[in-house]
Amino acid sequence: MQQPDIQQAHSWWAEGDTPVHTDTQITYLVDGRTTLLTLCHRFLMARHYIYQADWGLTATMALVRGNDHRAGPDGSPQQEELLANLRAIGLDEHAIQFWTSHELTVQTVLGYAISRGVEVKVLLWKGEPLFAHTDTEKTHRELLAAGIDCLLDDSSFGILHHPVESLHQKIAIVDGIHAFVGGIDLLIEEGGQFDRWDSEDHPFSTSLRLNDQGQTPHSWHDVHSIIEGPAAADVELNFRQRWNSVVHSHHLPEQQLVPEHPTHAPIETQSVVQIARTIPQHTYHFEPAVVRGIAQLYANAFSNIQHFVYLENQYLWLRAYTGIDISLLGENSPEMEHNLDLLRHALERGATMTIILPDHPNVGRAFSDAGLQHLRTQVPNAVEEGRLQAFTLASSTGTDDNTQYRPIYVHAKVAIIDDLWSTVGSANLNNRGMRDDTEMNVATLDHTLARGLRLMLQGEHLGLVETQDLYALSRLLGRQIQTPAEQERGATALRTLITTLGDPLVAVRMMHEHAWQNLQRYKAHQPLVGHLLPYLTAEEATQQHLPFREEIGWVEEP
Repeated sequence: MQQPDIQQAHSWWAEGDTPVHTDTQITYLVDGRTTLLTLCHRFLMARHYIYQADWGLTATMALVRGNDHRAGPDGSPQQEELLANLRAIGLDEHAIQFWTSHELTVQTVLGYAISRGVEVKVLLWKGEPLFAHTDTEKTHRELLAAGIDCLLDDSSFGILHHPVESLHQKIAIVDGIHAFVGGIDLLIEEGGQFDRWDSEDHPFSTSLRLNDQGQTPHSWHDVHSIIEGPAAADVELNFRQRWNSVVHSHHLPEQQLVPEHPTHAPIETQSVVQIARTIPQHTYHFEPAVVRGIAQLYANAFSNIQHFVYLENQYLWLRAYTGIDISLLGENSPEMEHNLDLLRHALERGATMTIILPDHPNVGRAFSDAGLQHLRTQVPNAVEEGRLQAFTLASSTGTDDNTQYRPIYVHAKVAIIDDLWSTVGSANLNNRGMRDDTEMNVATLDHTLARGLRLMLQGEHLGLVETQDLYALSRLLGRQIQTPAEQERGATALRTLITTLGDPLVAVRMMHEHAWQNLQRYKAHQPLVGHLLPYLTAEEATQQHLPFREEIGWVEEP
C-alpha cells in the first residue's frame, strides 16, 4: 500500500489549532506495563525538564514491576541481559544503579530526576470529590514533599461548566524530545480496584498487581503513544498553556510560569502526524478558547472509510451524559450523532465495523447499549452480513470443573481505518471526549503503523502472541533502539501476525468465531482461550440466560 503525501492527505485533519507534520515519529504502546516501563526509561534519561499532566495520579504507584525491575540475582544471565537492555536504550550507569537499588515509584523516579537537576512539573485535575477516583490533595502533598512543582488544576469548576466536566488528558513531555499521549494515567484508583499497570496477557490474578486487601484488581486494557520530533512541541504547548493559565488565575509567582523551549529537530519518517485536542468553553484563558479538533479528526476519518474501521473505546454514546445514568434522559450529543451517522454511511457502502467495549464501564452501560443498537437498527443488512461486530474482553482462571471470570476494563481510545489512518488518545466516543472534557489524541497516516497497531491488538485479544513479543514488536514498529535479539523477536512476531491476521476482514471473522466459542466455554464453566467475548447488550445477555446487572455487566457473576 502506498504511503500518501501531505497533499493527498488533507481531508483527514483538524483545522484551526495544531499543524500537520511530516517530520515526526510515532510509537504505539499497548497496555500499562509497556507504557509505564517506557515512561520510566525516559524520566531517568531526562536532562532538562519533565512535564506531566494527568486526570489522576498515585505518587506511590510502581511504574516498573517484576522481571522488568529485577530479572534475577546480581550476575545471573537474566539480570545481565536486563542491564544490557537498559544500556542499549540509553540509561547511564548512575541511572542503572538507581534502577537496581530503588523501588521505581512515580515519586522516587521523579525525585531522582530532580536530584540530577531536572525541572519537574506535574499538573493534576482537581476534580469534585464526588467524581474523584483518588485523593488528589494527598497526592499533591506527596509530590511537593519530593520537591516536585505540582499544581492542582481547578479550571473545570464553575456554574458555566458542563456538570461533570473533567480535565482528562494523560500526557508527558521529556526535554521537548519525547512526548507521551494516550489513555493511561499514572494511577491506582482509591479502593485498589483499578490499577493502570497491567501486562498484555491480563492475568486473572498476579502478585504484581495486589492491592491493600491482597486482591488483584480488575485487568486494565489501554493504549498510549510516544511522539518524537517537532509534533512533541504541540503537546508541550498544550501543557504550557494549561499550566500558565492556572498560574495566572491563582496569581502565583511569575517564576512558576513555563517558558517556551526550542522545537526538536525534524525526523525522517513516512508518517503524517497531527496532535489534536478538545478544550471546552469557559475553561482556560488562552486562544483558541474552544477547541474541538478531536471531533474534527473523527468526523473526517469516518468520512474516509472505504473498507473497514476498527475501534476500541470505553464508551459509544449517542446521548449526552450529565451525571444521571439513565440513557433515555437528555439530548443527543451533536458530535456523536454525526459520528454515528458517518459510521452508518460507511456500513451502507459495504464497509465492516468492529468495536471493543468494556462489559462494566464505570458509568453509562445503557448509553453504550443504546448507541450500538442505534447503529444496528439503521443498518440491519450489515448485522445480517456480519459486518457490524462488537466484542468485549475478559480473563479467566481455574479448571474445567471450577472456573472464574472477570471482565477486562477496556479503557483504550483507538480508531484504525483501512490499515492506513489511526488515532490513540484520551478522548472517548461520547459527548465528553468530543466536546465537554479536556482531551488529547495523536493521529497518524501511516500504513505500517496502523496495520501494526491492529495486529498487536487483535493478536493480544486472540492470545496469539506472548507479552515480550508484543513489547518487541511495538518498539520495532516505532523504530526504537533495540538489541539484535529483541529486534528479531519483534520481526518474528510481525511475520506470524501478518500470516494469520494480515487480511483485516479475515481477522474480523476470526475474532467473531473465537468470541462465540469463548461464550460457549463461559456457559460450560471452562477457561477462556485468549480474552475475546461477544459484547452483549442487557437485552441480549438476558436472552442468553446470563446474569446481567447494570452496574457490573454479565461476565462477572454476582
